[in-house]
Amino acid sequence: MKFTETDTVELKRVLNDGFEKSLVAFLNTKAGTIYIGVEDDGSVTGVENTDEVLKRIADIITTQILPNPQEYIELGTKFVDGKQVVEVKVNKGNALYYIKKYGRSANGCYMRIGTSNRSMTEEQIEKQFVSYLYIPEKTMVEKASPRFDLTFSQFKTILTFKDVHYNETAFEQNYNLRNSGGQYNYLAFLLSDQNDTSIKVVRFRGKDKTEFISRKEFPAGCIFKQMDDALDYALNILNIVQTNITASERVDTPYFDEAAFREAWYNAVCHNLWVEQTPPAIYGFADRVEIISHGLLKRGMTEEEFFAGVSRPVNDEFAKIFMQLHYMEQSGKGVPTVVKKYGKEAYHFGSSFIQCILPYNILDRAKADAMNGNSEQEVHCKVPDKVPCKITMAQQKVLNLIIQTPNITRQEISERLSISIRMVAKHIKALKDKGIIRRIGSDKTGYWEVSEEK
Repeated sequence: MKFTETDTVELKRVLNDGFEKSLVAFLNTKAGTIYIGVEDDGSVTGVENTDEVLKRIADIITTQILPNPQEYIELGTKFVDGKQVVEVKVNKGNALYYIKKYGRSANGCYMRIGTSNRSMTEEQIEKQFVSYLYIPEKTMVEKASPRFDLTFSQFKTILTFKDVHYNETAFEQNYNLRNSGGQYNYLAFLLSDQNDTSIKVVRFRGKDKTEFISRKEFPAGCIFKQMDDALDYALNILNIVQTNITASERVDTPYFDEAAFREAWYNAVCHNLWVEQTPPAIYGFADRVEIISHGLLKRGMTEEEFFAGVSRPVNDEFAKIFMQLHYMEQSGKGVPTVVKKYGKEAYHFGSSFIQCILPYNILDRAKADAMNGNSEQEVHCKVPDKVPCKITMAQQKVLNLIIQTPNITRQEISERLSISIRMVAKHIKALKDKGIIRRIGSDKTGYWEVSEEK
């Protein structure tokens, strides 16, 4: 067999970093084959440990390239001139593929031109990505799961908790969990205990992403459990309740409207372009919270219909489960709920995503800056006049949070102040020893009380 490098054949002496570029280039451009163990001039050097090389290639395919391209790649070996050669056959994929660590950038996206792998321009990246945004309705059902050892105990527990009866015998059929080839599909993967497409909630100190505070990701498991956990976490950590006590009443004002946030988050998860394997996310800033959903509107749907609440799900089978579990309604009230509270300007349509932005209703900007660490000068919440003794600045910060959110947990204090749990416990002990605070009720359901006694 004679080897010659062409626009559909790539020759490599060893497996190196250039392999990822070649793989992505063929996936994005045309079908081709990569041979490892062959010099550029076509002479065969061979591969000594083919099993190890094949394992490394499999790891690259499943962990270093997005979206997962394994259904378009076939691995094998050839015995040529008494030596083993690794053969990687690559078909053109149905998405924009890129090297995970570089993202959708010129360093991560490649295309095949002649015998070279060339970085794609921003215009080429944008054009190819957008061309795949409007996908067939059954994509989640037809796309194979990246794993086939799936179990659904968490999903079944959620169904039971929501009083939804399911037939164990016809469970997979009723929820459409297999594709036309009989394999578990991507919908099944999202519902499974093995789903590792992790949702994240990220906090930033200022109004942009230059200074990071914390990042919370949720363990592998059913997407509905991840969705609920992320929602609860975001509401507890980001939606600070501002309390104004007057002689006649106590007024609590949260940073943002919980009902609107909840609807926006459920919509983001339901209509996310999951087959791209990029999950939705929640970002908290000093002045707003953002929800990002990847993908755009369903083909043929206009922005006017979107704002009017016309119900045309991107992922039909997924949306049916949302409605069955009462996360959403067929009436499509989610977007109108957000628009009624924040206006149409709450939504921004990017080239490959939909962004929902809820500005904070901040009553005291100086206090908020101090709580977020945005002010060099320490600004304190109002402490009861009868607190008798001096406390450190670190203890004051903990006390500020307790006064602002009496049911705050040690974990939440740790995350908001970016200090360890052990240090939080130390500050709380000091405040308790000085008689400034005390815990009412259990650690899980109780709250903090600030002493008014001398």
